[in-house]
Amino acid sequence: MTTEHSATLHSATLSAQAVSDKRPALERRLDPQVRMLAVGVWTAELVGDELANISYGGRPVLRAIKAVVRDHEWRTFAPSVRDLAELKDDDGVSLRLHVDYAAPGSADSAAPAFEAMLMLRVTPATVEVSFSGRAKTAFRRNRIGLVVLHPTGEAGRDVSVVSPDGNVTAGAFPTDIRPDLVFTDISSLEWADAGTAFDLGFSGDIFETEDQRNWSDGSFKTYSTPSALPIPVDVAAGDAVTQSVSIEALSIETPDNPAPGGYDRMAFTLGEPVGTVPALALSVDPAGAAAANAGEGAQLPGLDAVLVELYEPRELWPAKLAAAAREADRHGAALDVRVVSASADGVAEALSGARGGQLSRIIRLGLFHPETQCTDPAAFAALKEPLQLAGFSGQLLAGTSSHFTELNRWIAGGGSPVPQDADALAFSLTPQVHSTEIPHIVETVPIHGVAAANAVRLGEGRPVHVGPITLKPRFHAPDQHADGDELQDHSFTAAWTLASLKALTLEGVASVTYFEAGSPRGIAAPDGTLNPVGELLQKLAACKGEPVLAATRQPVQRTAGKTPLTVYPVQSAAGLQVFLGNLSPREATAVLSLPGGAHAAAEMTVIGAAAGATAVADPAEASSPDNGVLAVTLGPWSTAVVTFGD
Repeated sequence: MTTEHSATLHSATLSAQAVSDKRPALERRLDPQVRMLAVGVWTAELVGDELANISYGGRPVLRAIKAVVRDHEWRTFAPSVRDLAELKDDDGVSLRLHVDYAAPGSADSAAPAFEAMLMLRVTPATVEVSFSGRAKTAFRRNRIGLVVLHPTGEAGRDVSVVSPDGNVTAGAFPTDIRPDLVFTDISSLEWADAGTAFDLGFSGDIFETEDQRNWSDGSFKTYSTPSALPIPVDVAAGDAVTQSVSIEALSIETPDNPAPGGYDRMAFTLGEPVGTVPALALSVDPAGAAAANAGEGAQLPGLDAVLVELYEPRELWPAKLAAAAREADRHGAALDVRVVSASADGVAEALSGARGGQLSRIIRLGLFHPETQCTDPAAFAALKEPLQLAGFSGQLLAGTSSHFTELNRWIAGGGSPVPQDADALAFSLTPQVHSTEIPHIVETVPIHGVAAANAVRLGEGRPVHVGPITLKPRFHAPDQHADGDELQDHSFTAAWTLASLKALTLEGVASVTYFEAGSPRGIAAPDGTLNPVGELLQKLAACKGEPVLAATRQPVQRTAGKTPLTVYPVQSAAGLQVFLGNLSPREATAVLSLPGGAHAAAEMTVIGAAAGATAVADPAEASSPDNGVLAVTLGPWSTAVVTFGD
């Protein structure tokens, strides 16, 4: 942003107002206020401190531009907009935001650790964002500054990378998830799309681009400072950071500018089988606490396994295994054990001797090094013979106890080959490595399938076991166990989990582990009562191995853009069950055309009705279920199951 624009904005906006939203915090998170910006054929949305969904002529260009402050453990300082000022002039629209950043775990939100001024300007030719920040207290940081998120639809796009000294290098956004940096030494990125040339420029630091799909994010990210520089860095009170980003468009052809669309009504035609419901598993608290509801509450018939992670010291293993075994007994499930240890010595003996010998109940066993979080080939080889002698007959897993990125770097990045005698691969997922905002959590869902497909490729066709999947990272540091998320007991999590499972229903995915058995990161309250995602998993676990039908989307009424609806039809022994979810703060309707036309009358169950989820089923377009068409309207963040008799 130029000095002239800054001065004009400052002098014209002395009456800037404080930003306030009196709704409860969870409601604000699920349905944040959005300020629409439109100048010429540029459109964008201001959501909190983030400039989101930047489009040109109706075509997505950038997912977001935002400022981040992250400490030495990669925890994000929570931003809050103190005040906002807007100025419209003949050239465009300008916004000034005063943003405070609270340190993780800070008890005093009125005393932020960092503050910044964000200046945004949109003109017919450009979108500009500048950041001027200052530390108010001393801390250690891994990153401070602006980041640009590129939509995953850019995969395969050719890009010219301009370095600070003017050198131009040809590159492209990757299609497969890339384990190393995509672009480095960036002062600008240039590309063309549908008759428009774009120039994305950076100042204030050297920028680089990574593939955030490694962490299941729905974006590529361009950020500073270069990762080759040492971190963490000490920040003193008063230290300042100044950066700016601008994107300029030069239209070679006149762009279309379609009217914004909605997604309130979508039609789906159900067809032939396209896969089967993967085996589902639960985990127990990796810190070692026994399941609070063991022996109480609802069971999950058909649950494949209960997963337990065993960390040093080994003296704690018997109690952890006993807690996992009690939970598995309650559901009639097996055990899935993930050992985190630098050595295989004594592992087989410890497992076969625990609680009178639990080795025969373990259907999957993985060994991961605590430093790399990946399988050490030497330890893997040393473990196999003692296991065989002890009578182990389950699958021996390789891979990582952490994110897909560790698996990707371990194999594709040249860290180590997959042991030839590994039966399968494993990796975990969480949607909040980088962002806690609901739209970003929702956008991770399709990347679950992309990551799993890449894992199958890296494993040369070996089965893949995905999980644990948790809303928050299980650990920020070895001695810090993650807290529960306020979303855990909300109907949102059931809708999100259904969408995740649909993305992971693909060839090669053998099992998926979701959440924990007990509160606060699990599927049930301390008294054993299932929360909405627990209700959903109870129904889905019973469908293990059943055929999943295609659900082909057809437009009905206003349907431009992505749909928040998930349609997951399962042809089970009980008849056709159609699981539906709405990942939106607005009502949405699914119009279902059933295979084979006429079906017996439908019965609908609303998942999480006690938590406020709603759904209504009606004949569609003056039709009735008898001729194979049914409309189901789902409330915000709702999930339902419609069962049709044979």
